[in-house]
Amino acid sequence: MPPGDRYRQIVELSEDCILELDADGRIASINRHGLEMLHASGRDDVVHRAWQDFWPAKMHTVVGEAVRRGLDGQQSEYTGTLTTLGGIERQWSVSMGPLSDAAGQVESLVVVGRDITEIHRVEQALRTLNASLSSQLQGAESRAIATSEYNEYLEATLTRTQAISERLRHHELQALEQRDIAEAARAMAEHTAMQAQKGEAIGQLVAGIAHDFNNMLQTAVAAISVVTDDPEALTPLQRKLLGRGSDALAHATTVAKRLLGFARQHPVRAEPMDVQDVAIEMAELMQQSLPPDVQLLVEQRAQAFPVVADRHSLGQAVMNLCINARDACDGAGQITLRCDEGNVGEAWATHARAAGDYVTLSVSDTGSGLSQEAMSRLFEPYFTTKPEGRGTGLGLAQVYALMRQAGGFIDVDSAVGVGTVMTLWFPRAHAGLGQGASSLSEVEPVDDLQA
Repeated sequence: MPPGDRYRQIVELSEDCILELDADGRIASINRHGLEMLHASGRDDVVHRAWQDFWPAKMHTVVGEAVRRGLDGQQSEYTGTLTTLGGIERQWSVSMGPLSDAAGQVESLVVVGRDITEIHRVEQALRTLNASLSSQLQGAESRAIATSEYNEYLEATLTRTQAISERLRHHELQALEQRDIAEAARAMAEHTAMQAQKGEAIGQLVAGIAHDFNNMLQTAVAAISVVTDDPEALTPLQRKLLGRGSDALAHATTVAKRLLGFARQHPVRAEPMDVQDVAIEMAELMQQSLPPDVQLLVEQRAQAFPVVADRHSLGQAVMNLCINARDACDGAGQITLRCDEGNVGEAWATHARAAGDYVTLSVSDTGSGLSQEAMSRLFEPYFTTKPEGRGTGLGLAQVYALMRQAGGFIDVDSAVGVGTVMTLWFPRAHAGLGQGASSLSEVEPVDDLQA
């Protein structure tokens, strides 16, 4: 069994609530028992909600400080009264710590919550018992109760004390298991960091190969140019063949430059752009990696789709969605990119979907589709439906992060055996980009499109 799957199973089997928070303090993932402890009917009830919202107002400062310390690379512990989604107040003990990437930068926080309501009640019972024993012993001395009655009372008290001790011993064992879970979570974080290092190494390798490939292409272009500089020495057929070779080399040079661009690190820089232009550009690049029986189409519309976003991140998002669609088609099928407009009314607005006008970019496929269980965990980091070695589980998490950064959201419509449609909703930019007609042009294969 792969280490990643083993650690996921360990977390799922834990009787404590284990969840991951993003940099904004929102829940990114949670284990099965955590959902039960919070009385949630499914992950959608919990994921993307602020962890602070589950605590009363008087605890918000404590929870916020724990998140801040975690993002600074420190661990925190606190206890308090948490209100579940069922409206029940429970006493919780919480430990929180950072999860870092390969470079040591804090990416998210791991939270381990434990319901100590019963332990709290046992402690109260012990205090009450202690006070009762003192009071009754003093009363016994003053009243000089019979020895036999006193012995019976002591025996009953001993029985109750032994029962409480057994419960305390059980919770001590749970504490040991908790430390084991924390150790497993640490090991899982180390495994994740190692995978990130591998991904960085592969990116550097791709950059090196693309650079050498680009240099060789430039040499070939220069050689053809030397030959074509003397057209009189060539036959018409030779000139035609050299012209085709020159065009092919120019196209290959463009692909190599795009690979170099994606291999580099880019700072996030929001700028005005047309979503359809980016979709066409990325579709041309993606065409190079598709099997012969998978067709990539762009429904090109004669109007502007203006947004403000990071162009590089948007291109990577389109590439991630196209790669997922390609894998879902499993060698044969169709992928379609389409831009459109949409609106979210006040009645349908939520904290994650602000009311207003939007530009949409949908990537649809005719592949295998997704189950409801897979859809409920789709944007969890490191969750993937692909076989080991074919997916990291980070692609859709990156797309989700891009949409939050751009102030938008993502919709998913899928069914097993039917296919999947993933739609990115960007707030429409009302200035900076012109608008044209709204007619829909003919659907064209990406080979025939010009960026």
